Amino acid sequence: MNTALRTTVLRVHRWTGLTLGLLFAYVALTGLGMVFQRQLQPLLEHDLREVSSCAARLPLDTLVDGARAFHPGSRVSQIEVLGGGSGTTIVRFADKEGVYMHPCSGTVLGQQHRWGGLFGTLEQLHRLKFIDNSDVTELITGTTSIVLALVMIGGGLLVWWPPGLKALRSAATLRPHLKGRAFLLNLHRTTGLYVALVLLMSALTSMTFTFPWARQAVFSLAGSPMPPPKPALESKPAAAPMAMETLLKRALASVPDADQVMIQLPRKPLDAVEIYAVERDAPHPNARTTIYMDPYTGDVMRFEPYATSSAGNKAYRWLASLHMGQIGGVPGQLLLFAGVLGLPVLGYTGIASYLRRRFPARAEASGLKARVNRISSETPGIKVFELVSATSTPLPAVSPGAHIDVRIDEDLVRQYSLCNGPEDRDKYLIAVKREPDSRGGSRALHERVSEGDILSIGAPRNHFALAPDAPHHLLLAGGIGITPILAMARHLQADGTSFALQYFTRSVGETAFHGFLSRPELRGKVVFHYALDPHGLRLYLQRLLQERPPGAHLYVCGPRPFMDLVEETAAASWPAEAVHAEYFSADPMAFAGPRAPFEVMLALTGGTYPVPGDKTIVEALAAHGVEIQTACEQGVCGTCITGLLDGVPDHRDAYLSEAERRACDKILPCVSRARGKLLVLDL
Repeated sequence: MNTALRTTVLRVHRWTGLTLGLLFAYVALTGLGMVFQRQLQPLLEHDLREVSSCAARLPLDTLVDGARAFHPGSRVSQIEVLGGGSGTTIVRFADKEGVYMHPCSGTVLGQQHRWGGLFGTLEQLHRLKFIDNSDVTELITGTTSIVLALVMIGGGLLVWWPPGLKALRSAATLRPHLKGRAFLLNLHRTTGLYVALVLLMSALTSMTFTFPWARQAVFSLAGSPMPPPKPALESKPAAAPMAMETLLKRALASVPDADQVMIQLPRKPLDAVEIYAVERDAPHPNARTTIYMDPYTGDVMRFEPYATSSAGNKAYRWLASLHMGQIGGVPGQLLLFAGVLGLPVLGYTGIASYLRRRFPARAEASGLKARVNRISSETPGIKVFELVSATSTPLPAVSPGAHIDVRIDEDLVRQYSLCNGPEDRDKYLIAVKREPDSRGGSRALHERVSEGDILSIGAPRNHFALAPDAPHHLLLAGGIGITPILAMARHLQADGTSFALQYFTRSVGETAFHGFLSRPELRGKVVFHYALDPHGLRLYLQRLLQERPPGAHLYVCGPRPFMDLVEETAAASWPAEAVHAEYFSADPMAFAGPRAPFEVMLALTGGTYPVPGDKTIVEALAAHGVEIQTACEQGVCGTCITGLLDGVPDHRDAYLSEAERRACDKILPCVSRARGKLLVLDL
């Protein structure tokens, strides 16, 4: 599909969903409530439908007379006999009221309107019968719903269809690691793929009993003639109509194993009695055997057993049961149930991703409001900020290793690790070192933020979590890298889990949290190292990391050279999955080295855009109105992570693991580039 056509289809799909999608969701969700009607109705309407066994049932005419006496003034239109004649008898009147009769005692079990009870109400809502009972209204609403479904599902599939086989597999894969709008789009697309198949089936099957032409098409495709019209009497006999009990007995004689019999009484004097019977071992609830009887003589005017009916009739009845989730047993019902439940997910992700694209600044700005409750100096260059909720909403819970986004100015967002211990439930603690070459974040916090100020912060995110089942944890911190490590140590100490902390700084005076880490309860678990030269540091790390304790995990945070040295040294004895790192700054090569121009193609929304050598992917796409949510813009926080469908990336971030880089299925577009001429992004 070319870009112009794709854009047009996307707009139609999007605006159909944003405007008329609520109607589609309404029709689908009200129908959802009836999926398990067959199992739940006997339980919810137990007093009406469950009767005790008895030796002999009363004549049907006696039961009908009893129902008439209970509900006088309306014509009997239909009689439903359950349990092959021994179950509840439901006498329905022209005003839609139904009287439930005990077949043996003639006792009135209760009365319920056709649209009464849970399932009657849901069906009325689903078919919009509260507006008008006419077939014209149902035809109009049915047409609207089906056209809407086809536009949304068909348009969605056309927009979703990927450009190649590799993209096809990727497009059908849920990627929970994505963030922001990229995650919303991925969830919308993968959910939509699976949901569309179920909803498309439901929409198409509903056509067969909504439109006469659709029913004719089913019979034509099956090579079957349309059913003949209902038989009618040539003239009204002088005799009175036969007893209804006689009609029922003749119906049961024709279908001996009938479980449910429905007698549709004539509306006009020359109409035949129409009787539907469903056998106990019927393949589905709509596998009806139809009997037309002369109401005056009881003669069978036409007998249409389901088993020997035409292929067209079987297909038509089967499609009706498929629409109502009555094919495939409980697995079929669950499939339909799950498909419809995906609609709210599609609605949320579609609207949220659109709003993030349309109003990126607002989406990014949304977050928590925190008040600076206390500021203290931990070292001459490090300040600790205690943040509490500025509203009545409590701060979200924190896990060790988590960090938060702090919005200092409109365009200045930085990430800071939380130092919280398990007892710090109503506040966040961050330690900020003033960097000489600060890009504005640490300097602004040190110079411009005071106690009582209100800051906008993000909810805690954790890419540096403790391995839950590790028997031992080795924590290595360099300088200000102690911040997430401190939180880990506090939690491990409180849990009684084995750990050791090695802390490398220039001097005692530059060692943050020295007093806390020197407490007696931490003695033997924390070791301080001051002013180690590079050679001495390397030798010490080689001795420390030359052998991995069984099942142990290693955690490191600090300056980039320190972390690189730790990871390089650990590689000889520690498996990659046991080494965890948290970076505070970008790869030094993120904005250095060759920066050749290339192009990016957006697989979902369409379009190919150039990325000049002096711009990042984020900047280049923003110039064309395509916004990707960012925070650090250094390849550290992972906010902008985006799925990669094709092309060879030049990873320049400090976020992805080596295994993730080798997989080549994601990229951080705020810093990374391409090694070739083209990247295909999952956007």
